[in-house]
Amino acid sequence: MKRHLTPSAAIAQKKLPKKMIASMLAVSLAPGLALADTAKSGDTAQLETVKVQAEQAQRGSYATGTTSLGKQKQALKDVPQAVSVVTRQLIADQGDINMKDVLKNVSGITFQAGEGGRSGDSIILRGFSAFGDTYRDGQRDVAQYNRDPFNDEKIEVLKGASSMLFGRGSTGGVINQVSKTPFAGEQVELSTTVGSNDFYRGTADINQALSDTAAIRLNVMATNDGSADGVSESKRHGIAPSIAFGLGEPTTVVLSHMQMKENNTPMLGVPFDPNTLQPIDVPVDRYYGLQGMNSEDITADISTVRATHKLDSKSEIAAQLRIGRYDREVLVSQPQLRNSPAGTPVTDATGLGYSGKLRGSLNETQSLSVDYNGKFDTGSLSHELLAGMEFTRETQNAYSVRATGTIPSVVANVGNPEAFYTGGYTRHRSNDFATRNLAAYITDTVALNQQWKVMAGLRMDQLEGTYRAYNTTTGAQTGSTRRDDRGLSYRTGLIWQPTRESSYYLGYSSLMNPSGEAYQFDLSAGLSTDKQKPERNKHYEIGAKWDLADGNATLRAAVFRTEKLNERNTDALSPDVAILYAKRHTDGVEVEAAGRLSEKWEVFAGATLMDPKIDQGWDGRNNVATDANKGAVPKYTPKKTANIWTTYKVTDKITAGLGLYHVGKRYVADNNKDQSKTRFAPGYTRADAMLSYQEGKYNVRLNVNNLTNKKYYDALYGGHAATAAPREVQLTVAYKY
Repeated sequence: MKRHLTPSAAIAQKKLPKKMIASMLAVSLAPGLALADTAKSGDTAQLETVKVQAEQAQRGSYATGTTSLGKQKQALKDVPQAVSVVTRQLIADQGDINMKDVLKNVSGITFQAGEGGRSGDSIILRGFSAFGDTYRDGQRDVAQYNRDPFNDEKIEVLKGASSMLFGRGSTGGVINQVSKTPFAGEQVELSTTVGSNDFYRGTADINQALSDTAAIRLNVMATNDGSADGVSESKRHGIAPSIAFGLGEPTTVVLSHMQMKENNTPMLGVPFDPNTLQPIDVPVDRYYGLQGMNSEDITADISTVRATHKLDSKSEIAAQLRIGRYDREVLVSQPQLRNSPAGTPVTDATGLGYSGKLRGSLNETQSLSVDYNGKFDTGSLSHELLAGMEFTRETQNAYSVRATGTIPSVVANVGNPEAFYTGGYTRHRSNDFATRNLAAYITDTVALNQQWKVMAGLRMDQLEGTYRAYNTTTGAQTGSTRRDDRGLSYRTGLIWQPTRESSYYLGYSSLMNPSGEAYQFDLSAGLSTDKQKPERNKHYEIGAKWDLADGNATLRAAVFRTEKLNERNTDALSPDVAILYAKRHTDGVEVEAAGRLSEKWEVFAGATLMDPKIDQGWDGRNNVATDANKGAVPKYTPKKTANIWTTYKVTDKITAGLGLYHVGKRYVADNNKDQSKTRFAPGYTRADAMLSYQEGKYNVRLNVNNLTNKKYYDALYGGHAATAAPREVQLTVAYKY
């Protein structure tokens, strides 16, 4: 099916046929011809209306030249920091269905297993937790749920401290999901996937023009993702309608809503062997969870209104209002070895018990941001100015869940972990909080001449919050605290672009992260005061970016250092008490290549080498700095990560793909400088493969994930490690017009 050409990036213009060119030429000359003819005879000539049409490109690219991460549309080479962009085409080729799938393409990222009072995506970026650094369309989206890319146009990762742009958080960087939006055209994309381990997934992406300036879009998804153990599974479905008015006009308004529901049966993982310090070596088809105590139910609702108005050809103002509501209850059990001290071999007969990790919460957010973007000249200098302000309010009402039944100390063994819980539950209020943040920011990128640019920015944040704790038996309030923090964040960069294809930069940014961030109020001082200082961060980076293959591919490299002071880490045994690091840092070097190297060959690859260290710890009991863990490698942080995904067009219809992903050794604790007795997960290298057949509007794709059936662990926590899925085969049939 053909459709009208639109400004949408999803539409590719093809060369016009000679007849159409002639018709267009006739149309352009029609007024002159008509006047000439009128002068001769007085008759008016009328020509048939010609509609310019083109077919939608069937395949996108792995490369992108622009980003809106900085709250303004910029060329990637004008951003003095490392940026990775996972495009919609890359997500589709790999069949990615969650953030763990998508972000395997971004080196320097690992995952923490869900625990410590949290569930959902727990991302570690360059060694720093990114729990508070997930965004959707430039606004905070820190609620605890498992994100699905069904409504994402692309996912952008800005690396390094970025508080000048995003405010609190963002030490290692930010992850921003860019939502699909309506465009003035017609599109239908349908896909269905079946695979091993009871995998089923269906998606639909439908866009319909209502007029020349209005359109609606609907994205829907339903997924059932089973497992080799036959018990744990992920079930979710989502719907994301949106409508746009004023497309192509000075004022554009987009209204959207996204709802995603999850009904999962999770398994936290397997315990560690006290002798090898690695996860116990057991078959992946065993379920290590207390059945009957293994549910995760989450509903996320996100409503957004975005309005943009072009003041002229060089400036615009944009406002975005978002309301989010996130309701979750997680009832899971952690497997624990019983009577198995170091020196005693772990066998199938080793006792196994479970402890419940039971909790729930209702989170609500309201966010409003207003941004001005403008280009202007002052003398010989050219400016790109961003100025804005934002207000965010976030609340949580949390409760603890208690099992009314008895869980024996030893209920199973390693060889036969099957165990059941048949009792009930009671729910008790545990804590609540409310935070309000008001921020203002400004940044200016000045072109000194055709080769040199200077960028500088400043942001002020003021965060105030209240936190209350309750006795989970009586419901009586047991403590409260209040914080009121304010601080400045800076960002500056120098960019040299000697040619159109190359860009070199120096960058510096800072971060002020108040103690109320991520709802971690330290109530350890008698539940009356919060004694923590705001976190402080500094980020230094030197890098280069090049356009390759006539602009169809990009290559970048960077050397960086990130320092963090007064870091907070939630105590695993008591989420209301935070553990401090006085100082730590990560040094590293990173390279990445993305795009089409030839007409048939495309690649997305990256590698990051890091040297992360704790420079000084903190003795919470005596409230003083300590060198007990000086030099330790921060938990969950590998020194090496690398990835490559490449496709080759074998024929006009057949495309083959292969991917390799490497993650190095990761420790689960960092409280001692001598980590020879610290639990860890060994490094691994995993391979994926893909074969695709395109016939007109239809595409049939076969994906084989974990091609060699490698056994490895893709998420860690102090007491357990999550085993990654074994080899999976998935077949997708897609229809697009």
